[in-house]
Amino acid sequence: MARSSSVNFEAVEQICFQLLAQGENPSFNLVYAELGNKGSSEVVQRYIDQWRRETGATFFRKRSVPGMPDELVSSADAFMGKIWSLSLNHAEQLFAAQRQALEQEQDAYRVRLQAAEQRIEQQDVIAAQAATQLEALSDALRVRDATIAELRQQAQESQRQKDALDGRIKMLEEAAEVREQKFAAESERLNKLLQGDRDRYTASLKEEQDRSALERELLVKQIDQVRQEKLGDITAMRQQLANREERESKLREQTEEAKAALREALSKTRQIETSLAAAEGRIERLQAQLKVATEAAHGKESAVAAAEARARAVEEVRLAETVRAQRAETLLAEALAEIGQLKKQSA
Repeated sequence: MARSSSVNFEAVEQICFQLLAQGENPSFNLVYAELGNKGSSEVVQRYIDQWRRETGATFFRKRSVPGMPDELVSSADAFMGKIWSLSLNHAEQLFAAQRQALEQEQDAYRVRLQAAEQRIEQQDVIAAQAATQLEALSDALRVRDATIAELRQQAQESQRQKDALDGRIKMLEEAAEVREQKFAAESERLNKLLQGDRDRYTASLKEEQDRSALERELLVKQIDQVRQEKLGDITAMRQQLANREERESKLREQTEEAKAALREALSKTRQIETSLAAAEGRIERLQAQLKVATEAAHGKESAVAAAEARARAVEEVRLAETVRAQRAETLLAEALAEIGQLKKQSA
């Protein structure tokens, strides 16, 4: 792209005379530098060539040497004209080489300018994209700020709810602790009652066993005494002895029946003891489950309800075992009554 000319011949002519007066060759680079790199290079070079032609013609036209022969003057003019022509040709060759270099440089600058324009266009596209992205980021930032504000409000609300829940949990823990203390006291009372029942039942069972042993021993003594009394009068009391033997046989049968009844009563007693041991195991397991449920009840109201349900279940089991123990005592009393009747019959 050629630059628009902003210089004239008079300015180029003045600079050329100044350079010539300074002993410098008015070349394109010097003149162009003095012009401040303004104007088109073709125009400036054309003005320099025009100045050289006009200056040479003026020089040869105005020059005169007084007293010199005309032939010498014409020969000198021809010689100087030849030198000037050679100088002009050399200058034109230099100008052509410089012009070609300048054109190449100009082409290179043109390519660089096109590349720069392309880069500018790319930068404009990138800038537009960046502006779009910036706007999108600004929208996203506004949305994020709104989201952060909403999340802060939610966090504050969650904190308030958490504080309320903490207070509720603390109240429930205190209530659970009170109920746990009540349950522990009730469990201790029930254990004491159960232990007392077990001790009374054991003492009663031992007493009955001792009484049965004494009665069996007394019965054996009575049988021996009867035999000894009846042996002295065998002849006279043969019939009575036969009757006595028959009664003794019946008594032995009744004794065996009484022993069988006693064994059955003892078996029932052992079953009752087994049932009591199983009940105690169940009570211990329930107490362990209750302990686990009580530990899990901290902070959970449902666990407290479950602990109360288990406590009620333990109470129901205790009542059931109490009923079962009472039933066993009734059966034992009936067995003892049967043994007493058998003893009365044998007597």
